[in-house]
Formats: sequence, C-alpha cells, structure tokens
Amino acid sequence: MTRIRLRPAVALASIAGASTLFLAACTQDASSTEGTESAAPSASDEAPAAEAPVNGVDAKVYASSDPETDAYGFVTPSGKWQCAIIPTRNVAGCASHPTAGPLGVPGAPQIASPDGGPPAEANLIAVEAGKEPSFQNWNQTVFPANAKVLPYDTTLAIDGFSCNVQFSGVSCREDATDKGFTISTSGYKFEFTPIPVSLPSASPAQIAPTAAPLPQQARGSNQCGPVAYPETGKPATVVIVKGTLRCDEAHAMLTKYFAAPDKNEPVYSFDGWECRLAGDPGSAEIGYTINCTDDNGNTVVAQP
Repeated sequence: MTRIRLRPAVALASIAGASTLFLAACTQDASSTEGTESAAPSASDEAPAAEAPVNGVDAKVYASSDPETDAYGFVTPSGKWQCAIIPTRNVAGCASHPTAGPLGVPGAPQIASPDGGPPAEANLIAVEAGKEPSFQNWNQTVFPANAKVLPYDTTLAIDGFSCNVQFSGVSCREDATDKGFTISTSGYKFEFTPIPVSLPSASPAQIAPTAAPLPQQARGSNQCGPVAYPETGKPATVVIVKGTLRCDEAHAMLTKYFAAPDKNEPVYSFDGWECRLAGDPGSAEIGYTINCTDDNGNTVVAQP
C-alpha cells in the first residue's frame, strides 16, 4: 500500500487558503450587518419656548364683550391712555382716553386723515406685525368696549403682542421682532420698555383688574372712581381737583387717612397732607366730604 505524504509547503498553503476563505466570509457577514443596522433616531429641533411675560395677566379678562370684535383692551391706572391688542388686524396701539382725540404728546406729527380730510395730529400710536411702529389716524375707537384697568407693572400678552403699564408710561411691542413704542404725557419713543425683572416672591399677590377711572373733567380735575367710607360703607367719589397726583396715589393717601385713629377730627395732618372734614362721619344717609391738600399744591376731595 502506497502512502501519500503531503509536503509541509503544500499543507501550509492549504491551511492558508482555508483561513483566507474564512476571513473573507466573516468580513462579508460584518459588512452585511452594518448595512442593515438602523440609524439611531435624531432628536428633533424644537423651537425655544416663548418667554413668559413679566407679571402677566389673564388676557381673557380684558377681551372685548362685543362678540363681533376680536380685541383685548385696557385703560391705564391714570385714566390717560386706552390701549388694545387686535389680533385680526395684527396690531397693538394706544389712544388718548376718554376722548380718543389727538394724542397731545410733544412731537406727535400731523397725519393724513383716513376720510380724505386735511392732515391732523395723530390720534394713535401703534405697532403692526412685521412693520416699524408709527403714528396713525383712525376714524374709530381702538377698543369698542368698556375697558378694565391694567394695574401698574403688569403685562397683557396675546397672539404675539405684549403691552405693559409702568409709572413711566405705557408700552407695546410685537414679540417676534421686539419692535414697539412707549408713550407718556411727557413724550414718546419708538422703543419697547420692558418691566424690570425682579426675583419672584414665595407667594405672589393675585393681580385683579379694576373698573376704569371716570373721564377727565374740565379745568384739569380728574375723577378717580369710588372709595367707601369705613364707618358707614357709603361710597364717595374721589376727585383730584388740582395738581399732578395720580389716581392710585390719591387712593393710597385716603386709605392711610381712613386707618388713622384721629381721622374724625375737623382737621387732621399726616405725611405732608392736611385733611378737613365737612358733614357727619356717623351718618350713612348724609355722609361727609374730605378735602385734603399737600405742600406740592395737590388737592384731593372725597365726596358722597
């Protein structure tokens, strides 16, 4: 019987060939697995959340009561300005209150009348979506309803527009562009004035709207709405007879007066104010009048 002996070189070549085939097969399987592997899902790019307005109020409270009108309006605490955000017209603007006549601020220009009449002083300052803020003349009221007061240092924001009220004036903007305006009795600027951000308190006070102040009277006097006599509960009308006092300052002064232990004296002085009584403080039927003056020439009257 003849034995066949493999030479070492042939044996090594056979082993090498088998190894090459095995490695090729492994390489092919790995490529196939990589090709069918599903890609990891990528996180979708999300738009940053809209910045919450500073001291925002519930916009629904300021919505027009007219079902035909899509508008959100307010009156400033001083009673000087009425403003509105009108989503259907993509505009936010302010007009003088209560007359809706010329703005009466330094530098307000003459604007062509919408009815084709001669140019007249602008009766509205506004910012429209995608446009620069401007003065305008409207032949209709900016807010066709009985607007509520937007308290100082609060913001009304709805449908891409924001308005706030500060002691320095009232300001509105288009949120996407930050273009807006600020107006006060001393002037205006085509620039939005944000409310300074402060650290929130542990339990912030609830902000509620109040009834709009009564219209401006003749000779510069200003009705500031009712106040109740603590002893009788009888309402009195607060009137700033003269001076530069704001309505909220007049109410704050009278609130402090009502809390004083000696307020029923014929003359009572406190914090630079001197208040005089007329009438019967104990009579709910008659009521009494309070006449207060200060060293700055301000005169405030509360009368039944």
